[in-house]
Amino acid sequence: MKSSIFTRLMSAITPHSDNYFILFNNLADCAVRASKVLAMMTAVSDDDKFEEYFAEIRKIESEADEYTKEILLSLHKTFITPFDRREIRELAMALDDIIDFMEDIPQSAKIYGRSSFTPEMVALAQILLRASEKVRETVHMLGDMKNAERILHNCEEINLIEGEGDHVMRAGMMRLFAEESDARTIMRSKVLYDLFEEAIDSCQDASDVIHGVVLERI
Repeated sequence: MKSSIFTRLMSAITPHSDNYFILFNNLADCAVRASKVLAMMTAVSDDDKFEEYFAEIRKIESEADEYTKEILLSLHKTFITPFDRREIRELAMALDDIIDFMEDIPQSAKIYGRSSFTPEMVALAQILLRASEKVRETVHMLGDMKNAERILHNCEEINLIEGEGDHVMRAGMMRLFAEESDARTIMRSKVLYDLFEEAIDSCQDASDVIHGVVLERI
């Protein structure tokens, strides 16, 4: 009887491990939503549309921050977690970083002066969208190790997408230095290329954490 009461009490005050998967799913959903908006932003040159898309990305980033905080706070309240606490923290931070870097892109574009995104930046936004969608698909399978093979395959695909991003970024930088002489434009473009790269790399970081989680459990 005492054991039953204790179990019910602990269940009431302790977050369920399933909640982590729900929060991870929410974070991954935010990454895809933000990347879709960013992709639309890079394809237009209208200032009003830019501000509209920027506001939407900021809203999504704030929502993602709340999910991340909830995950990190839950680590102090949960006795049993679905996998290692360090891995939970790293995955939450990697997913959050994807969205943070997405927000930094329009923020930096405004700081250095609004102008059109280069064709390579438009391509990088599409690559980031593909990477985010693949991360979301992978995160949504993480709650069931029966999906281990598919998860590992997705991690390989995310790695390939990240490689595509590196190739496009380098091509953009080469064209920038070959064709542009204005220092401000060069600085602006380099900052934006770096942020696109960081966002795509964060997709790879999330994939690497998931890859490690799965390998330890199969």
